[in-house]
Amino acid sequence: MAANNSELVKEIEELIRKYNKKPEKKIKKREIVELFQEAEIIVPCRANLGDNQVYDEYIEEVTLKPDVVKDGYSTRLLPVFTTYEQIPIDYMGKFSLIRMSASSAYAFMNESEELHGIVINPFTDSNMELRKKRTSPSTTTKSYVKPTPSAFGGDNLRAMIVYNNQRYNVAKSPFTIGRAGTDITIPETYISKVHAIISYKDGRYKVADYGSTNGTKLNGKELKPKVYYELRDGYEIQLSDKDKLIVYVD
Repeated sequence: MAANNSELVKEIEELIRKYNKKPEKKIKKREIVELFQEAEIIVPCRANLGDNQVYDEYIEEVTLKPDVVKDGYSTRLLPVFTTYEQIPIDYMGKFSLIRMSASSAYAFMNESEELHGIVINPFTDSNMELRKKRTSPSTTTKSYVKPTPSAFGGDNLRAMIVYNNQRYNVAKSPFTIGRAGTDITIPETYISKVHAIISYKDGRYKVADYGSTNGTKLNGKELKPKVYYELRDGYEIQLSDKDKLIVYVD
């Protein structure tokens, strides 16, 4: 299997190079996609050890979060690699590298609301983007609008929250989330009047639970009331175990 896969990924890499050059346009993208889904590939992931348990030399309950890269239009793509040689050394050292079937990665991309596609070998000349088969109007590249630049401190940071298929630019500090009279309003009884607050502090966006009744989580971790936690691109804010908001920081 290993030898067959090695030959398969070499063929995929060569076809992508030829496709990118397009001297005669004889290579069709569909052919590459069909071959790609037969291969085993490598997916870079970050390991979250926050809730793990250690038994002898084994670690259980480790959560893996795939890396996400963005193109110039804030399109969010899942990076995958055909071989270890395609991965830069400095990039490789930041992630756990998970080998899996390309068809599984492709299915994960299609099922994820936060992803718009896959990019194969993003750092080399054998790179190719594969976009979702179906894209809802709220997630197409053309309608995916960048938030307006923040006025905080005169830098170029900007942030956006996506909730219930709607985009909210975080263009002021504090930015509030709650049941009534807030920047993002969720009119549910389990949401506190002011449930959580996003602030721009020390050159970073940060979130705090505002002493809510049912609590706030960040990437699954319960937040201490009125303690600020840094927000990064792709982080998930969860209110009361029911409502999820995705953070985009450019």
